[in-house]
Amino acid sequence: MKLDPRTETLWKTYLVYLLVLVVAVAIIAKIIVVQTKDNSQLLKEAEEREYRVRTIEASRGNLISSDGQLMATSIPRYDVYFDYKAVDSVVLANNIDSLCRQMARLLPKRNPAQWKEFFGVGISKGNRHYKIALNITQAELREMQQFVIFNRGVYKNGLVIEKKVRREHPFKDLASLMLGMANEEKGYYFGLEGAFNEYLKGENGRQLVRRIHHGNWMPVDSEDNTDARNGNDVITTFDIKLQDIVESALNNTLVTNKAEQGCAILMDVETGYIKALANLSLNHETGKYEESYNVALAERYEPGSVFKIASMVVLLNHNEKMQLTDLVNIGSGPIKFSNRTMKDDHSFAKGGVCTVQEVIEQSSNKGTAVLVTKAFAAHPEKYVDGLYALGLNKKIGTGITGEAQPVIKHPNDKTKDGRKLWSNVSLPWMSIGYEVNVTPLQLITLYNAIANGGRMMKPQFVTEVRRADETIKKFDPVVINEQIASPEAIKKLQTMLEGVVIRGTARRQFQDCVVSVAGKTGTAQYYDKVQGYAYHEPGIGRKLYNTTFVGYFPTDKPRYSCIVMVSRARGAKWAAGGVSAPGFREIAEKVYAMRIGTVEDDADSTVRRTATSPVIVRHDKATQYLNSIGQSYDDLAINGDWVTVESNEAGATYIREARIGNTVPNVVGMDLTDAVYLLENMGFHTTFTGQGTVVEQSLHAGDTIRPNRTIHLTLERR
Repeated sequence: MKLDPRTETLWKTYLVYLLVLVVAVAIIAKIIVVQTKDNSQLLKEAEEREYRVRTIEASRGNLISSDGQLMATSIPRYDVYFDYKAVDSVVLANNIDSLCRQMARLLPKRNPAQWKEFFGVGISKGNRHYKIALNITQAELREMQQFVIFNRGVYKNGLVIEKKVRREHPFKDLASLMLGMANEEKGYYFGLEGAFNEYLKGENGRQLVRRIHHGNWMPVDSEDNTDARNGNDVITTFDIKLQDIVESALNNTLVTNKAEQGCAILMDVETGYIKALANLSLNHETGKYEESYNVALAERYEPGSVFKIASMVVLLNHNEKMQLTDLVNIGSGPIKFSNRTMKDDHSFAKGGVCTVQEVIEQSSNKGTAVLVTKAFAAHPEKYVDGLYALGLNKKIGTGITGEAQPVIKHPNDKTKDGRKLWSNVSLPWMSIGYEVNVTPLQLITLYNAIANGGRMMKPQFVTEVRRADETIKKFDPVVINEQIASPEAIKKLQTMLEGVVIRGTARRQFQDCVVSVAGKTGTAQYYDKVQGYAYHEPGIGRKLYNTTFVGYFPTDKPRYSCIVMVSRARGAKWAAGGVSAPGFREIAEKVYAMRIGTVEDDADSTVRRTATSPVIVRHDKATQYLNSIGQSYDDLAINGDWVTVESNEAGATYIREARIGNTVPNVVGMDLTDAVYLLENMGFHTTFTGQGTVVEQSLHAGDTIRPNRTIHLTLERR
């Protein structure tokens, strides 16, 4: 039905009114909702746009050396940006040239013309966050804030400053790997920074800030604000001077021998504290040695002959009656164990027979293997259990990320598919340092125990954690094993290690050393993952080796143990005696000169010194006297005219070969004839007063001998 025009117009009018009414009702309803239900949410959103909570970054604690020097510290650095919209354009145009000259003086990476061009780019873009300087110091920032334009006040100078705390090592690369790094944002930690992160990191604070002019933020008081709590300081065991000596000696050793990498560790004998540790690897691009890999803790390698001392510890614990003078038949040629032949690198045995002492002195592969197989062939697990008792199958547990897991296989070990790992030649070859994998840190821990009278100490890198002057936590010396062998066995082991230096494989390297040293050489073929032991370095035409010298000094009262490990020397020398031993000697002599041999003695000094080290006597007189009084004794002096007679707490008596080297001997207790004979032959001019035996000597026993010295002896009748 068609509506008449009047009616149709009326309906259209009603429809428009209805739509307007609906819209009006909707608007009114929304207003009501906004004023009631959504009001708090909208206010919150507005407030969030105006306010924010800023993190106040805590300053990380310092790493400090044992001699009180900063090794790692947190230093504020600043990134500076420029907001061109915040600066009046006329002021900017009138002062830009002066600003560029000032910036060129402060940051000369650009000259004034380059700075003007640089600023011009930002001006043309109207940039509100234009980067002008990164990582500048607080002093540089303060100077910059005095420049024209930048000195116009916080709201008119256009500077946007972002503070960052950066970690720096004042001694640069010195011990950098052991100090390590901690990156909170990336969750990346290593070294002491990682191991002690919980103490060092501190706690960040919170600060409520409000947006003001030009996008700047102003602090606002709030009960939720908290101050940053800076981290604690960690006191390390490292000594900066000793670290410098060790790192320099290692670098010299690697450069001289064109080696791939190496490490050196210096440990305090009594406490186990690591006084210095260096790791260096060759950067083939630069040709320089850098700290890029933690050889000391992470390098698991076959140590070769330095492992023979571990075999000797097990043998002496198995058979306490074994003497250094016992004979070992090693034959005149190679010895076959099952399907494999073993030989020595040089011939030293007379008639194919040598003593136990000579086995270690001359580093006899055959002698070590014969002794071990004879004792343990029927029960090889007892040999391996003996190594396990020394902790050689376990990590030291330093807490440092990346410490390698050693591998000392057991006769019962099998592969994943059930095959036995143990073979008929495992026992003899393990005894000489093959088919075992240990770290340099484990080796020095074992040798340090021998120097320490059998007491094995845990290597540690930190002594305490401090907040200001308050000690938060102490890390006292930790004993791993109270006694790795009997006191009698330890004396024999010490004699073996002294013999290596006096008559053995390290004799040439230490014959004129200013400090008495005991230790062991070790040379092992380098194992290539592809070619195995047959690997020959291209261009050299021979196999490569890992060489080690590990020991302690001074021998009469050991203070430091030390290891120098060198991997893949490509120079003229390849054995440990010519590669690692000279590096050890450099460390020992420099440390001794700095810490021990610093007292200057005067021959005519009115202050006379009574020597306290063991009395030196002729070998024949010592045996005659002990036999005459019916005293039983263990004669550990294999060769030599001069000996010392010592007794332990248990009452056992030992005759030991006296070290007559480049240090002043103890002649207190000697008769005049023997004392003068000994001293004159060492180059001293001797004067004396009194009669009888020596009771005082003017030069202190153990001090370094200097040419043309006069020593005055005081004698008394007893």
